[in-house]
Amino acid sequence: MPSPRKCGCDVPNAILSQDFIPEPAGMSPQRNIVRGVLTTIGSFMVGCLVVGAGPGEPTMPDPGDVVEAYATLRGWVDAFDLPQPDEPEASVRLRGASGVCVILRRRGRVLGTGVDAGGSELAVRRAAGRALGAVLADPAVSNLPPELREQVGRSLTLELEIAGTPLPILGRTFKEIADQLAPGLDGVAIRRGSRWAMLFPAQLRARNMAGRVERLLRPLATKLGLAPMSLPQLTSLHDISMYRFRSTHLAQTLPDRLPFETFRGDRIVAEKEVDAQSIAALADGIANHLIVSESPLRDPVGVMGTYRPVADRYDPLIAPPLEQALVAFALARFGRTPGVDAQISTRAAEAGHRILHQLRRVAPSEEDPLASAVVAAAIVHAGIEVQKLDADCNWLVSKAASRVVEAFTVNEGFVEADGAKTITAHGNAMIAAALSLLLKTETPGLAPATVRAAIDTAWDSVPEHKRVTLLPWLGWAESDFAEASARPLARIETLKRLREFLDASRIGTPARPGPPDLAGGFALTAGNRFIADAQTLRPAAYLATMVRDRRLTPPAEAQLALGRHLKTIRFLIQLAVRKPSVWALKNPARALGGVRASPWDADQPVAAQALGLLTAAETLMSLDAMARGNPQQDQRSLGSL
Repeated sequence: MPSPRKCGCDVPNAILSQDFIPEPAGMSPQRNIVRGVLTTIGSFMVGCLVVGAGPGEPTMPDPGDVVEAYATLRGWVDAFDLPQPDEPEASVRLRGASGVCVILRRRGRVLGTGVDAGGSELAVRRAAGRALGAVLADPAVSNLPPELREQVGRSLTLELEIAGTPLPILGRTFKEIADQLAPGLDGVAIRRGSRWAMLFPAQLRARNMAGRVERLLRPLATKLGLAPMSLPQLTSLHDISMYRFRSTHLAQTLPDRLPFETFRGDRIVAEKEVDAQSIAALADGIANHLIVSESPLRDPVGVMGTYRPVADRYDPLIAPPLEQALVAFALARFGRTPGVDAQISTRAAEAGHRILHQLRRVAPSEEDPLASAVVAAAIVHAGIEVQKLDADCNWLVSKAASRVVEAFTVNEGFVEADGAKTITAHGNAMIAAALSLLLKTETPGLAPATVRAAIDTAWDSVPEHKRVTLLPWLGWAESDFAEASARPLARIETLKRLREFLDASRIGTPARPGPPDLAGGFALTAGNRFIADAQTLRPAAYLATMVRDRRLTPPAEAQLALGRHLKTIRFLIQLAVRKPSVWALKNPARALGGVRASPWDADQPVAAQALGLLTAAETLMSLDAMARGNPQQDQRSLGSL
């Protein structure tokens, strides 16, 4: 049989030919997948489909047909060859399908993608031909000797995504169309007469564009031979229609492994999996991820910037000072957390100290961390948490403390060094929290009345319905101020109302239904779209503290509050890159343990790592306090400045 035809799909360059030399015979992947096992997966898929069940929702392809198609396709990929279109073996039945997407990877890297729009029995064969053709078109493969080229297919992992029935969607602009899509779950299609162009969810996730679909819709129209125009122009001139669709997606962790069904490219973390052990493993993983992300440059500059797994690069290369200080704080806090891996916690504490030391050394091209009162506030948090500061770190933390004290006056409010009132509300909250910590250390010249005014000013800097954005900082500030001033906890009702608001915003309740991977996250965005992302971690870090604070959570209510909070921890575990979810990553070692921006956005922002680690650490501390039967107020350490 002939080799698959060459197609125009993008294939990464610089793929070494030795990457395609098959493993030794004893390690060779299975050539054929046992259909009996796949049939079990098909039965499982029938019960797991969460889409297409209600009115107005797309119907899904037949599960049995999908698994049968996967088994057939895996055999073609193993052989790196396809049957002729007119041969009976080329026909694959897919009832209820409107399109097929095939993605081939080598160690997480996409080498070939093939799409066929339509429900023809040749759709799988055509999509496979385009995907295999893209792999074959790469010089690293085409230059291999024939006997090795035939074995390339057995080194590739296979994704098969089958689209269900498309449903029409209306919108005046491509952005309005994109806003109606569930990111990472919905595909999008354009129809012109009898011709279709489709973008599958797996394609979007592979490019990390599921949250930015509008950027791809105009280029999608060109696949129908249309000029790149706005949606109103295309609609009026060419009578096109827009559609959304859901799909069934099967993938593999390794070429010789059985496929599994994914949900938004991942597996669902069950609530029953959330316990002290899994939370400790979560914290260990995030901490280790941050330690791995320390810069390898000869001149130490702290941790790298946001890691982007799809591109396998950091952007920016070096994290800005605020994020550096937040990481130092989180690592030091983790280093004092019970129930975590002792070796990792020791390394984390050392890394937190090391990052502070590196912030002290400002190169000519670097931003001075003490130029910003908000960065200074983060340094204060880190410095008070880090144990046994050296002389350089003591100098930095002392200067940062002075900078924080100067950043607020009762008459002027929050100001930067140059007098500009450009500090954000969230920055105000961080400064107020740092002032409360400094009051606990009996910083000379800092009056309780000034700190109280700073906290109240920070609270009042936003409307009440936006005060959740000021957590965890103002929640911690209230606890620290109460302890430092020997006064009752202020704003108790404010804090309780915030918790009630968050409990009502948590996805997975009857009032806030949503996809299972978002369960436990907070739907904090406007509108009726119940979606959650890493912004959940800001309030979650403080909710973890509230569980063990008797003033906010009486012992009789602690277990109920903990149960609600653990649902949010489930979402945090879902956000983290776990071993079962590294199958689609180019560099698993860099990404493992990192917290993603959202279930559909693979990027790992530095701030999300810090807040995720703080949330996990605070939760473990509350679990420890409850296990000892002695819930306490906030017990964060008070090292000397």
